[in-house]
Amino acid sequence: MIPFPPVEGELRARQVAVAPDGTTYVVPSGMHERLREAAAPERTDSDPKVALALAGWLCLQTDGMTDRINVDAPDAYTDGEPIRAFARAHEAGSVAVALHPSGEVLRSTEPERFEFGW
Repeated sequence: MIPFPPVEGELRARQVAVAPDGTTYVVPSGMHERLREAAAPERTDSDPKVALALAGWLCLQTDGMTDRINVDAPDAYTDGEPIRAFARAHEAGSVAVALHPSGEVLRSTEPERFEFGW
């Protein structure tokens, strides 16, 4: 069981995780470790967001101090809609998507129009 409630409507939470089945969850600040333990217990990576990405999850975060969204995603992830919705909800001015395990980083100054494969 995942210990976080699904998200309704726009993605207004500061930290959100999208499961491989497409369900979107609110992740309270600092709780990615608990989510990793529930969703990907076999992963032992030191960064829980990277471990979740390697298990097929998309993790989105904004800290409110800048208008940038930070994303951790698996290399095979191609659905830009959660990123666009998160950008709209947070009026983001830019996005940085770190792909795992490749380490490639995609950046955009138009996060509401973000697409993979630019």
